[in-house]
Amino acid sequence: MFKFIAAAFLIVFPFHTSSQQTTPANNKVFDPSKSDAKALAVMEEMWTALGGKDNWEKARYLGFRWLVEREGNVVADFRHDWDRYTNRYRVEGTDRDGKHFVVLFNTDTKDGEVYLDGVRLPADTTKTKMLEDAYGRHINDSYWLIMPYKLNDPGVILNYEGEKEAGGQQYDVIKVTFENVGLTPKDTYWAFISKNDRLMHKWEYVLQDRQPPPTICWWKDWQTIGGIKLAMNKEFEGRPVRIYFKEVKVSPTVDEAVFEMTGKTF
Repeated sequence: MFKFIAAAFLIVFPFHTSSQQTTPANNKVFDPSKSDAKALAVMEEMWTALGGKDNWEKARYLGFRWLVEREGNVVADFRHDWDRYTNRYRVEGTDRDGKHFVVLFNTDTKDGEVYLDGVRLPADTTKTKMLEDAYGRHINDSYWLIMPYKLNDPGVILNYEGEKEAGGQQYDVIKVTFENVGLTPKDTYWAFISKNDRLMHKWEYVLQDRQPPPTICWWKDWQTIGGIKLAMNKEFEGRPVRIYFKEVKVSPTVDEAVFEMTGKTF
């Protein structure tokens, strides 16, 4: 059990990723003809470093806590559970009024149930808004954990932008844009893929409602969990802010009780 921090949906971070998930539940595929050959070659090398596409496909269940720390204080803490094969999802946290919420929904239909302080909400505007917010949390928070695995999602376009030095290391830089997918399809990212270990150690981004220069964030503390590599710590350059993950679980099996409202606080 852990305490959720009341920060809710006020924190502004990248809020993009394709709404299409690369799982057996989805038959839409990445179109390599939209990307250049060098970018695709670098991506294949990164896939190997991450643990391989087979291990990613086997990762049916993904669970994690998404936390934000600003000036040494935790200002957001949300729990996520995701069945990637069926796209069942659970988001748990505390709203702006300090009330504990659990939202159980499907990322394809965006429909589900909302519980506020253990009480199931009726079909009204409050429930609708909380379902929308929970879907937004899924899109935003999971992207901070698994973005490298989503660069072969439908609608993603990859372009190679050459080699650059950063922090004393050499990187291949891949520009990431989107073709009419996701919540904010005009976002632009630059993925810095290390020439040493072929993992992404840095990204830069300009959101669709922002102007350059890009925001810079370093991806640190790569760990192998359930056969795949994930970066546990994301530190912003020039800002006293970091996003980090706790209680990360990756498994080929699912605990069905996670996607039911049993009264237990995870």
